[in-house]
Amino acid sequence: MIEQFKNLFKYKELLLNFAKKELKIKYKNSVLGFFWSLLNPILMMLVFTFVFTYAFKPQGLAKMGIDSYPLFILAGLLPWNFFNASVIGSTISIVGNASLIKKVYFPRELLPISIALANLVNFALELLVFLAFIVVIGLFKPRFLAIYKFLPFLLLLLPILFILTVGVSLLVAALNVYLRDIQHLVGILLLMLFYSTPIIYPMPTNLGKYTALYSLNPMVSIVMSFKNALFWLAVPSLHFIAYSSVFAIVMFLFGYLIFIRLEPDFAEEV
Repeated sequence: MIEQFKNLFKYKELLLNFAKKELKIKYKNSVLGFFWSLLNPILMMLVFTFVFTYAFKPQGLAKMGIDSYPLFILAGLLPWNFFNASVIGSTISIVGNASLIKKVYFPRELLPISIALANLVNFALELLVFLAFIVVIGLFKPRFLAIYKFLPFLLLLLPILFILTVGVSLLVAALNVYLRDIQHLVGILLLMLFYSTPIIYPMPTNLGKYTALYSLNPMVSIVMSFKNALFWLAVPSLHFIAYSSVFAIVMFLFGYLIFIRLEPDFAEEV
């Protein structure tokens, strides 16, 4: 695997070119360009804000300590959308570039990794919009203006999220070459994972014996850490960071090993 990492460094310029190509294709002939990527989190935020405001009533949200539901949900949607878009895009990254794979040699893992890099750019831009939104909300709720104190934690959380995402992306990209049902299954599993992660609702406290099982979902600790830094304005839990870090590294190594094992026959299978 060390040789694989050295090989990646050797092809770093090609990796960046793949990522740039992914961004250009995504916004090609688009008038609004990047702003289309903002529609998804904004529309989801508006829908869930409407539903939850009327479902719980403002008093219910206040009891949960949520004084701004739009910010609450956006703080969880930002990392989730990066993970979701990267995994879905990576699933078909190998089979979708069959002609290129059959003609030219390059480390095949560049394809799913480049998709994650492209989505990382989108994540950074979405984060800037989120911070602008924070400033506006902060004019009415001053506590949010203290967010600058907790932004440095993103330098720790982003690498964890990226490593986990790349690991999952490598795994599904490789498996989908041999079993095309994976691309359909991934969408279903991600939808299940979305609703079993505290993105649109607070961390459950009444699960009893199922709490440990619920917390095994690595996106729970990652999303909660982002919400701590971006919404609750608190130091992310050391327990969450430790668990998500270990899980991300294990997932990355596992996904990469499976990818390397299956890669030699990609050209024949695609």
